[in-house]
Amino acid sequence: MLKKRTKTAVVSFFCTYLMLGTALAAPVKNLETGDLNVDFMIHNSSDSGSNFNFDYKITHSLTVGFEKTNWRSAGYKTNETYAQFNFGPNSRFIVGNVSMDSHNKSFLGGATNGFLNEDWDYYVSQVVGSHFRESQVGLSYKLTDDLKTNFTYRISKFNDKKCDGFYWGLSYRFDIGGINRENDEGDSEYKFPLIW
Repeated sequence: MLKKRTKTAVVSFFCTYLMLGTALAAPVKNLETGDLNVDFMIHNSSDSGSNFNFDYKITHSLTVGFEKTNWRSAGYKTNETYAQFNFGPNSRFIVGNVSMDSHNKSFLGGATNGFLNEDWDYYVSQVVGSHFRESQVGLSYKLTDDLKTNFTYRISKFNDKKCDGFYWGLSYRFDIGGINRENDEGDSEYKFPLIW
């Protein structure tokens, strides 16, 4: 039991340390341990463009992610990294960093999500930092067990740059392994993917 807790604590600390250097803009998802979710979205906002992100649920309570957003008409890009810590079945504490034009802004926030029915779920998130804020509300529709389409309204502000608008995209979920808490000996089994 102590060995399992030690492994979980070490992995959580390491991932938190990595994520403290960089934000959440992607749809909030219901993932199982070991799931990697990849999103691609386009936006019709004050500056049109696109964004790509992935979320990887390492343990039952820890998800890490990365997002890259490109605002074509304004000619600037952001990179975001974040960690989500579950503190309830539908609630998450978020810590991360956003980088734009060689400026970095750390942030804290929260998110919640839930199911409307077997095909639709919703999500709401808010993150804030020094001269940075981002809020979003959205819906996801299940096309297959692993493929969803997302509809999001997002309000973002980074220093004096603002981007509010609607986003649409697709999410695909892969099961690539994580910390398996359900083996016979009651100890954690690590199954990290080759991309790490």
